[in-house]
Amino acid sequence: MSLRQSKVLIADDSRAVHQLIRDSLPGDYSANVVHAFDGVECLHALDHGVDLAFIDVHMPTMGGMDALWAARIAGNKTFVTLISGRANRRCIDLARQLEAYEFLTKPFSSADIDAILATHRRISTPMQVLIVDDSPVSLKVMRKVLASSVFHLNIEEANRGAEAIARCNAEAFDVVFLDVNMPGLNGYATLARLMRANPQTKVVMISGEYNAPREGEALKLGATAIMHKPFFPTEIDAALHQIFGLQSPKLATDGYVRDFGIKIHGRTIAVEHAETGHVYEYVWFRDPPHLRLPLVRKNELATIPVGELVANAKKAAMLELENASLVQVAH
Repeated sequence: MSLRQSKVLIADDSRAVHQLIRDSLPGDYSANVVHAFDGVECLHALDHGVDLAFIDVHMPTMGGMDALWAARIAGNKTFVTLISGRANRRCIDLARQLEAYEFLTKPFSSADIDAILATHRRISTPMQVLIVDDSPVSLKVMRKVLASSVFHLNIEEANRGAEAIARCNAEAFDVVFLDVNMPGLNGYATLARLMRANPQTKVVMISGEYNAPREGEALKLGATAIMHKPFFPTEIDAALHQIFGLQSPKLATDGYVRDFGIKIHGRTIAVEHAETGHVYEYVWFRDPPHLRLPLVRKNELATIPVGELVANAKKAAMLELENASLVQVAH
């Protein structure tokens, strides 16, 4: 956690919302709060610098989206949560484009604020990360993807398992991203030795293929997560939220497409039909076919057969993946 107190902006035309958020702030946040009641005041506060902001989408004079857009154009990097009385596709898409961290729908609770503050504390503290891969190209790609994470990562590299073990014995790393396939000491053998010497190390195994038995062994050995190449910043962020016990933002994982609610977790996308409760899960891929390994969980009490909604569920899943910029589809 930062030694200085974080400066917090609450921008909303409702005094009740100001009070709710203010009452939810612990001492290290509540001592330095800026209040704005319209968009102009919000933009002024953003321009003068704040660490964390809760901004209502609809405010007098200037909307919260417009204020944030103007600030982002000027290079503002504030950690922002947007607020609205209702969430629609346009708001969700704009929030993502404006690089908001979260989108809260009123009424929200102090628990929602607590979850956002927990993440802000974690990202405000730089993390030491070691990536281990024998391929210079893979190391370069992984470094680029990790650099796009919402978390503040100080990245170091190793190209052999033995080197990774030596580095971890010499200095502490918050997270190690460890490739499975390496010459000499492979990823699994490296993991076993790392866990024996440093059982508190958080290790994410990286693989270019799916191998459920081996992945199960890795988790038993102490790996905290498994990721598959190629992966994206959103997947890195999801894994880091999981590793550090943080709640993933709904803005990154949830979607609303017509009659379906959608969650993306790592490489899995789950599509739930609101009326029937049928759930359609897929493993998504960047290259076609984008949706593979379908798993259907039907609600036995539903009156609409599960098969009738498969095509619409796939369309909803693809639309959400496109909106999240995880796949590109030629139209």
